[in-house]
Amino acid sequence: MFAPRQFEGVEPVAFSYAPPADCPGPWAKVVLEADFDVTAGRQFDRTAIIHLGGVNLYYGTTMEPRRAIAPAWHVERDVTDYAALLARPGAGEVLIANIVNETYTGRLTASACLLFYPASTGAPVSTAPQIVQPISDGLAKLSKDQDRLARSVVLPTNVERLVLDVIAQGQADDEFWYDCVPDALASEKEGRCGGGAFRQVEVFVDGQRAGLAALFPWVFTGGINPYLWFPVPAPETLNFTPSRVDLTPFAGLMNDGLPHRIEVAVPGVRNYYLVTATLLAWRDERAASTSGRLLRNTLGAAREKTEARRVRTDQQGLNGRIVTRRAQDGEVAGVLQTSHGEVVTAVRYAMSFSNRQDYVSNDKVQIGRVRQSTRMRILTRRTDASGTVKRLETASYPLNTVTRETATPEGTDQTADVDLTLARTEREVSSDGRIRFRSLSNRVTPTARGQFNRTARRFQNASGTSVQRFRFEDSELGCYGRTVVVKDNAVAAARDGC
Repeated sequence: MFAPRQFEGVEPVAFSYAPPADCPGPWAKVVLEADFDVTAGRQFDRTAIIHLGGVNLYYGTTMEPRRAIAPAWHVERDVTDYAALLARPGAGEVLIANIVNETYTGRLTASACLLFYPASTGAPVSTAPQIVQPISDGLAKLSKDQDRLARSVVLPTNVERLVLDVIAQGQADDEFWYDCVPDALASEKEGRCGGGAFRQVEVFVDGQRAGLAALFPWVFTGGINPYLWFPVPAPETLNFTPSRVDLTPFAGLMNDGLPHRIEVAVPGVRNYYLVTATLLAWRDERAASTSGRLLRNTLGAAREKTEARRVRTDQQGLNGRIVTRRAQDGEVAGVLQTSHGEVVTAVRYAMSFSNRQDYVSNDKVQIGRVRQSTRMRILTRRTDASGTVKRLETASYPLNTVTRETATPEGTDQTADVDLTLARTEREVSSDGRIRFRSLSNRVTPTARGQFNRTARRFQNASGTSVQRFRFEDSELGCYGRTVVVKDNAVAAARDGC
C-alpha cells in the first residue's frame, strides 16, 4: 500500500492503490499488515489511521518512546469482508498527526501492505459482501450529544443482509470518559471532564434506533500513567477492532432504491469522539429485487440513574462518590422475501453498565478510584425454510483504576493501579444443531510508581510492573494463550499455553 515513510505534521498523506495483477482473485482471505516505529526521545501517543476510498482499513494509536528506547511494533487486521473495495483501484490516505519540535523529538515511521490469499480447495472463496460503502469519508468529529455521523445511502433493490462496521475513539477529555463526571461537577480548570461516565455507540436508520455497540475503554500508552504501559500496552491500544452492528432487519425498508439515512451517535460525548463507519451489504444474486418490512422495533433509549453521595468541591478538589448505572434492551426484527424463500432476522440487545467513582482530595493526598462494568449481550436469530440459526455474542469490559498523589517536601509520590479486561464470546447454533464456540480474553494488571520532583519538573525513580494474560479459544481450531510478565518496565517472562 505504501512504503516506509516518516510522518511529521497534521496533514494526511495520500497514496494510490491498485489490486495485485498477479493475484486477481477470488480470494479466501485478505489481511492488512502495518509496521510502525518511533525514534527515542519524547513524543505523545498519536492516532494512526489508514483509509481507502473513505473506508477505514486500520485504526489504532502509537506507542510513546522513552529517552533511550525506540519502540517498534507490527499489527494485522482481517479485511476480507472489504474484498469488493480491494478488487478495484482507488485513492487512500494515512493520517498520523505527529508534531516534531525541540520538545517533542520522536519521529514516527510507518508502512503497510495487503496480503491476498487466493481461494483453493482447502480455502474456499470468502462470502464477502458485494457492496462496501463508507458512511464517513474518513473521520467525523462528535463534540456533543446532538452530533451524529450521518449519510444518506441508496442501496440496490436485492439486498438480503446488511451490517455496519463502526469505530468510535475518545479524544482529548473523552479519552478518559470512564473518569468523567456529571456536567454540574465538571471543571475545565480542575481537569474534570463532563458528560458523565457512560459512552456507547447507537446506530439509527431513518430516525429509528436500529442497533447498539458497547465501547471498550481503550487506554493509550500515555494514558493514566505512561509507566503502566511500557513495554506491554493495554488490550487493542495499537489496533482497534470495529464493532459490527447488524442492520439486516431494516433491509426490507432500505432496498426500495430510495435514499435512507444512517446515523451514528455517542451519548454523553463532550470533547470529543472521532467516528468512522462502513456499510456492508450482501445481494441476493438470484433475484433482481427482494421485498420485506420491519416487523418490530422495541429498542428504546437507555434507562439511566446517577447518584452523587456526599459530593463536594472546594479548593482542594473533588470529594465523595458518584455512581452511574445504565440499562438498555429491546429487539429489532424484519422479514425479507428472497429467491430462497422468506427470511426473518431478529436481533435482541441487552446492555448493562455501572460506574462508581470515589474521590478524596485534601492538602496531603489526592485519590481517585474508578470501578466500572460494561456488559453487552446480542442474540441474532435467522429463520428460513431450512430452520433457525442462532448466534449469541457477549462482551464484558471490566475496568478498575486507582490513582494516588501524596504530597512530599520535594513534590509528590504518585502511584497508579489498573485492572482491565477485554472478554468476548460467540456461540453459533446452526439449523441442524451443530455448535461452534469462540472466546477471547485479554486481561492486564499494571502498577506504576514514581516521584514527581517539583524543582526539576520531572519524574524520578519511576517504574512499572505488569502481567498480561491473553487467551483465544475456538471449538474447531483449538486454543492459544500467552502470559507476559513485566518488571521495571522490561519483560521478565513470557509463557505460551492454555
